[in-house]
Amino acid sequence: MPSLAPYIPPKNANLVTWVANFATLISAAPATYGLAPGDAAAISAQNTALAAAYALITSPSTKTAATVAAFNSEKVICLALVRPYAQTIALNAGVTTAAKTALGINARTSTPTPISAPTTNPVLTAQSASTAGIIVRYRDAVASPSVKSKPYGVTSMQLFATPSAAPVTDPTALPFIGAITKSPLTLSLPATAGKTVYIAARWATKKGLVGPWSPVVSYVSVQP
Repeated sequence: MPSLAPYIPPKNANLVTWVANFATLISAAPATYGLAPGDAAAISAQNTALAAAYALITSPSTKTAATVAAFNSEKVICLALVRPYAQTIALNAGVTTAAKTALGINARTSTPTPISAPTTNPVLTAQSASTAGIIVRYRDAVASPSVKSKPYGVTSMQLFATPSAAPVTDPTALPFIGAITKSPLTLSLPATAGKTVYIAARWATKKGLVGPWSPVVSYVSVQP
C-alpha cells in the first residue's frame, strides 16, 4: 500500500482545530465511527484540556515558559489518546470513507468504495485582487477549516465565473472557466478592472459526476 500523507497537522493552531473537529463529530455520533459513548467522553475531555492549555500560550498575558511547557505536555498526552482512535477508525471497514474524511483522517481500508456523485459543495473565499487576478481559496463545506483535502472521489473543482454589471445569483448563468485541482488559485479574466466578478464552483469526479453548486461569491477586480 502506498504511503499516505500525515493527517495530524504539525502546527499547534491547526492541531487544536483538528482535535476539536475530531472530538465534536465523535461526540455527536460515536457509533458512526465504531466507538462507544465512553470513548467520545474521553476524547472530548482531552480536547477541552488541550484547548485550555493552548489558550494560555496564545495570550501575551499568560504565555510563560511554564504554560508553554504545560501545553507541550498536554499535546503529548492528547496525541497518545487521539492517534490510536484515529488509526482504529481509519482501519474500520464499517466506517464510511466520507465519515473518515470528515474527521480529517486517512481511510486505510482496502475494500474499494464505489465513487458516486459528490454530495457536498465547495466553499469559496475571494481573498484579494491584484493586476494578476483574484486570489480564490476553496475547501469542502462539511470539512474542518484545517482540512484542505477534497471529498472522497473528487478529482477537481469546476470553476465558473464572469464579470457582470448586474448581480448574478444563479450559478448556472456563469460560464465555465476550468477544472481546478489546487487551492489557492488565481482567477484571471481579461479587461475586468473595476468590475464585479461573480464566481461559483462544484466538485467533479474523474468520470464527470458533479455535486451541488457552491454559493455565488463576488469580488471587484483590479485586473486591467
